[in-house]
Amino acid sequence: MNQTLNSSRNPEQALSGSQVDALHVVYLAASSLAMFTSVCGAAGNGAVVWLLTVGVQRTPFCIYMLNLAVADLLFLLCMASMLTLETPSLADSHTKVHEVVTRVMYFAYTASLSLLTAISVQRCLSVLFPLWYKCRRPRHLSTVVCSLLWALALLMNTLTTLFCLRFWRHDEDRCFMVDTAMGILIMGVFTPAMTVSGITLYVRVRRSALLWRRPPRRLLVVILASILVFLVGSLPLGIYWFVLFWLPLPREAKLLYICLSRLSSAISSSANPVIYFLVGSQRTRRLAESLKVVLGRALQEEPEPEGRETPSTGPSEGL
Repeated sequence: MNQTLNSSRNPEQALSGSQVDALHVVYLAASSLAMFTSVCGAAGNGAVVWLLTVGVQRTPFCIYMLNLAVADLLFLLCMASMLTLETPSLADSHTKVHEVVTRVMYFAYTASLSLLTAISVQRCLSVLFPLWYKCRRPRHLSTVVCSLLWALALLMNTLTTLFCLRFWRHDEDRCFMVDTAMGILIMGVFTPAMTVSGITLYVRVRRSALLWRRPPRRLLVVILASILVFLVGSLPLGIYWFVLFWLPLPREAKLLYICLSRLSSAISSSANPVIYFLVGSQRTRRLAESLKVVLGRALQEEPEPEGRETPSTGPSEGL
């Protein structure tokens, strides 16, 4: 993970032979699109952070979404900065800055993944055990969990920085050990927990739609869409950092994969504001409502129905 382009800071510089032209075009196209997406996504996540800070009523899940937006914003800013530092005029003179920015991007990625896992698990618990969630859930659970996850992400990435920075105390063996531990935590704990929770929520949504004839809660749709986008868009970058980087694959294959996974991760981190807007807006008034109202509706937390509820025979609002 921790020397994303260890063979060359600039992917373009590692190209050679007959593959130069094709990979050069892919690199430029993917980097340009990733830069554009990162700038737009940073603006969108910045707006979400601002609205959740000053404009929307705080709920436990709004606290999670605020922290997730901060992590995505930090990731996108680092992505844009890293791509800028890889331009030919800056690539050779800002090596240390590039590596520091990359470390911060790893930190934001880890925080985003862990926060999304916590969101999916807690929502799954609220669906499966609604009475416990309503009556027994600690009052400040969301704030405590977010604080612990930020601290865990900081701790993990501090360890990688100690052993993997190439210009300070670099130790290949310890770097590999730290990467392996992080890979086990992220690929073996966070990702499976997120996936299982997402599948459980999807089954519940389908059950409500078929059995009770009730449209799914908007918050459930937001969480499911965020999980799907992350698994499809952001997970490939983590797979490269923790798995593919250490495998003896052809250099050209690694460079192609990292370029495309950067683009997909930028799209993934930029997608949540779009999801909030699409899910929270009314079809007939999509451009007439304020962003504050749309965001508040998308993240509105409603109690889940009990299993002994009588199936509905008529239309339901189902916000």
